[in-house]
This record gives sequence, C-alpha cells and structure tokens, in this order.
Amino acid sequence: MPKELQMELVEKAAARHGNCQELAKWLGVPKSSVHYYRTGRLTLPASVLERMLEDAGDDGLERRVREAARDLDRTWANYYSSGIMREMYRQRVRLPTVEELERDDDLRRKAAAVVSYVMAEGSIWTKRNRFDEGIVNITFAEHETDLYDHFRRLCMDVFDYDIGPPQLPGNGTKAIRGFIYSRFVAEWLEDKGVARGDKSACAMRIPSWVSETTDIGTMRSALQPWLDGEGSVSQSNRRSPPSFSLSQSRHTDLDEGDLTSDYMHPKFRYVPRGTLAPISLRGLPAIEYCERFCRSEVMDDVMTLLKRVGFKSTITLSRLYLKGDGRWSGVWTIRMGPSEATRLPKAGLVTQARKMSQLRWPDII
Repeated sequence: MPKELQMELVEKAAARHGNCQELAKWLGVPKSSVHYYRTGRLTLPASVLERMLEDAGDDGLERRVREAARDLDRTWANYYSSGIMREMYRQRVRLPTVEELERDDDLRRKAAAVVSYVMAEGSIWTKRNRFDEGIVNITFAEHETDLYDHFRRLCMDVFDYDIGPPQLPGNGTKAIRGFIYSRFVAEWLEDKGVARGDKSACAMRIPSWVSETTDIGTMRSALQPWLDGEGSVSQSNRRSPPSFSLSQSRHTDLDEGDLTSDYMHPKFRYVPRGTLAPISLRGLPAIEYCERFCRSEVMDDVMTLLKRVGFKSTITLSRLYLKGDGRWSGVWTIRMGPSEATRLPKAGLVTQARKMSQLRWPDII
C-alpha cells in the first residue's frame, strides 16, 4: 500500500480511539508497531488492515485502500520484518561514521581508545546467521575499577551505550567484566580493525586510521589502554627506579613435535628466551624463526606509536608457552627503562592508580 494512504488509514483509526497508543491497545500490538504502520516502515497484516478499515468507518478510504493494496507472501513479510527489527536494534546505538571521526578530534580519540581497549583486554563475537547476536566483552583485574569506569564512559560517549557496573565472571576468578550486547557495535569494531574471536591467532594490527594519524592526542589515546591494561611496573627494590613492560601473546605455527616439552620450565608450561637461544627450529635459530614468521604485528604497531610520541623501548620474544591444544604460543614483550617509565603518567599513557603510584619513584624515595 502507498505510504501516504497507509498513514491516512492509521490516523483515522487512531482518531476514533484518541491517539496511536490507545489504538495499539485496541489492536493488541506494541505502540512502536502502530508508529511503524503510520510511517510506512512496517507493512500492515491483513487482519490488522481489516480492523482498521472497520474502525475508520470511511467508505471512500476503504475503496481507495482496497484498490491500492496488494497481498505479499509470508516469505517477503518475514524478510521485511527482520529488516525493520534490524533497523530498530541499530537505532539503539550510535555508530560514528568515518567522516565524523575525521572531523571530530575528541570523538576520534575516544573511539581510538575503545578500539585499543577491546584489542588489548577484550574480544568480539558474532554469529553470521543471527542479525541480533553479537557481543563485545572486556575484562580487567579486580583492582582495575578505574580502567573499567574509563571504558564505560568511553562507550557512552562513542556508542551511547552503557555497559553497566562491573560483573564477576565466577569460578573464583579475580577479574571484572563488562559487555556490549550489540551486533552493530561488534561489527563496527570489526570494521575498524578489531579481529573477531581469538585475537592471539590473528595477524592483528592497530587500524590505519589510528596508526597513520598525525594527531598526537589520537596516538596517546590509542596507547593508553595498551600500557594501562597490559603493562606492569617492576622494581628490584624500593630504592631502585622502576622499569615498565607490556606483553601480548601471538600464536605460532609450531606444535609440540617442533619443540619438545623437555625444554619447558619444570613447574610451568613455558620455555624462557634463555633456553630458546641455542635451539633450532625448522633449520633456523628458534628466536630468529619466531621473529620472522610468528611475530606479534600489533606489538610492533604499539612500538611504532610509542616512538612517534617520543618514547624509547625495545621488543623481544620473552618466552614460548605450550597451550592446551598442543600448540606453542609466543609472548612478545615491550620494555622501557626507568628514564622512560617514569615519564608515562605525565604523558597520559598510564592512568591506572596502582601503576601511577609505582611510577612516581622520584616522589617517594
């Protein structure tokens, strides 16, 4: 039915009841459905059409409706209804466009921070056969409530979505989690460079709209979640200056047969770098093989951004550990010496309370 004619029918039927809300009650349908009938975004079912015609009580309108209306089969109706439902889900969140990110510095910086948080501390999951099924989850240590609150504010500012208070994952785990239950946010993040599912198995990269930016604020916003979320402060004693490191796993193509468990730490399932040094893998020194074929691309990107904002650091393969599926995974670590580490809070790259207190070494000795 033409949109204008459908609107006229709904408005005349609603006039008999006072408004569209009362019409919805009489029809036994949601108020939103009547709104979509009125705007033409939702096709009128035959049964609802007949009741509205009877309620409108306008012979001329009824004749025009019956001349213009055409029946559609259930397959089309189901497809159309799912499209309307998808649009309703989409309207619940804000999805910044490329143009908005280019134009709005504050929005771009916050979006860059969200992307880095999910890459460093979270994951996204979607099911391809369900338009409404998609989850973004984020996990922090239980003492990192300030980081959780920061991520929560970012989600509100970027997506107009509140992840709510932190949730405990159970099983005695000392962690807190938050969720975005939106396929559209999940797809937006995937489109902006976040790998779906198990990120350690992917050649994950910081997206080009962040890594190639000339805006120093965007670079810092993208780095802060990595250093705050994955970073750690270490000191040999209270009177020695602190150093800083951050680590990220990257799966290799090595299985248990390539590197036997004889080399593993006697208590834990890993082989430290020192033990790897004299070992050969597939005709190459083990460390050289991993650096050539199993390197963490995203950690290289973090290194590049750190250099661009004025920090010196080094990256190494610190160890290989054996996963439950019989595959080896590498842990790549970026390290900073004391002179660089103590500058991190002032640059806004470390904001987590515990780490900041440890990095204020000159103030506490």
